[in-house]
Amino acid sequence: MKVSKSLVVMMAGLSLGACSLTDEKNTFMTYGDLQDKVRAHDQQWETVQSQLERIDELEAEVAALKQNQPLSAPRDVADDSVTPLAVAPAVMAAPEAPVATTPPVYEAPPVIATPSPEYGQEASQPSTPARQYGVQLASYINRDEAARGWRIVQSDYPTSFDGLQPRVNQKQVNGRTMYQLKVGPFVSKSYGNDFCQMLKNKGKDCLVTNYNGDDL
Repeated sequence: MKVSKSLVVMMAGLSLGACSLTDEKNTFMTYGDLQDKVRAHDQQWETVQSQLERIDELEAEVAALKQNQPLSAPRDVADDSVTPLAVAPAVMAAPEAPVATTPPVYEAPPVIATPSPEYGQEASQPSTPARQYGVQLASYINRDEAARGWRIVQSDYPTSFDGLQPRVNQKQVNGRTMYQLKVGPFVSKSYGNDFCQMLKNKGKDCLVTNYNGDDL
């Protein structure tokens, strides 16, 4: 408001100054014209003065408004809009009393009594058959040839195979089905090696293997 008032005063002064300069330059102005200029100046001044009075009234109203509304009002409104939170006082937990712990009790597994065999009877146990060894004499392309080969061997060594039983074992060798002629059984591999060595000494080739196959 103070800036507007200053501008109005400056504009009025400039207007009056411009009129005075015009009066100085116009030396042929009559007295009537001069009176008209004075009345015009008076009217302009009254207008400016009324405007200045209005500006003063506005400044007074603004000052009154500032006095009626303190600056802390917005802060109060903001504070009223916030609902205070009720904070409960901290409650200190009472120390817990030590709880007596009982040591765990472990129960022993029940003992199942095994019935003992009756007197004079032995406990039955599964018996695994002992491994038997045999001596392979030759391999043939069919079973009939294997049977024929056994008869030939018996005739060549008539006493060497006494008490032994021949067997024929069918086996795939290099994609071909072969029939292996074996004799046995021998209770240990060492007995089979001794028998095979005896045949080798007589000129018959052989090898120690499992005693498997079908009876001939």
